[in-house]
Amino acid sequence: MEQSEIANAVREVVREIAPNIPEMEESVSLNSLGLDSLGSVELTLRLEDRFGVVFEDDELAFENFESVASIVDLLSAKTAA
Repeated sequence: MEQSEIANAVREVVREIAPNIPEMEESVSLNSLGLDSLGSVELTLRLEDRFGVVFEDDELAFENFESVASIVDLLSAKTAA
């Protein structure tokens, strides 16, 4: 899957969880856009379902889920393996 496809899918999942979040630049912190801690947990669960992956404990660090770009990097690595 191309990184642009992953980014679009991540944006869709974020909008499902937090529909009031405005357009998302890839590098902008999702937390600064209004995604709270509960939303972050929901995001990780939905991403696991959507991409058929399981995030390991050491991958559940804030920096891996801070922005669309960081999530894309993580998912690209996981889906390439």
